[in-house]
Amino acid sequence: MTDFRTVTRPELLEDGDDHRFRALIYDILAFSTRLDAVRNGLGALMGLAGPQYSVLITVKMLEETGNTGISDVADYLHVSGAFVTSEVNKLLKQGLVTKVVNANDRRRVSLSLTDEARQRLQKLSEYQRPINDILFAGVARDEFFVLSSVLPRLVTDGDNALLEIDYLLKRRNSLAG
Repeated sequence: MTDFRTVTRPELLEDGDDHRFRALIYDILAFSTRLDAVRNGLGALMGLAGPQYSVLITVKMLEETGNTGISDVADYLHVSGAFVTSEVNKLLKQGLVTKVVNANDRRRVSLSLTDEARQRLQKLSEYQRPINDILFAGVARDEFFVLSSVLPRLVTDGDNALLEIDYLLKRRNSLAG
């Protein structure tokens, strides 16, 4: 019999097969698609694209810590600094963020929300709270804490898996060429 299992780690197998693992992957993909659509919808309610909404709300959250540089936002969102810079420039043009040279490190900038952005986020929260409550209605408190501890590790593991895929593709291409 040929082995078509897609994982070998015993923690990911049930009765020796990977059916539950495959179902988990497809459920995560389906939820990710819906989560992205919700983000885009929340952005649209503010007159923004989804990525701009993510950057804006992240700046708001990070303002409380005093770390609102491009790299801080990029690290928080798990995206590149170039991506954040592009989205910040769009928000600057709309008058929703300000950018000033960081007093401690002149190579960095500090981002902050404008009053207009704060007003829009305040108004959005009237919709955002019930939408997020619906989005996570099926999650119990203990499950929420498990999810919030597991997902950051999965992001890191995903980065490592992408490095492995990149290596395999380069190796395959070098052998074929």
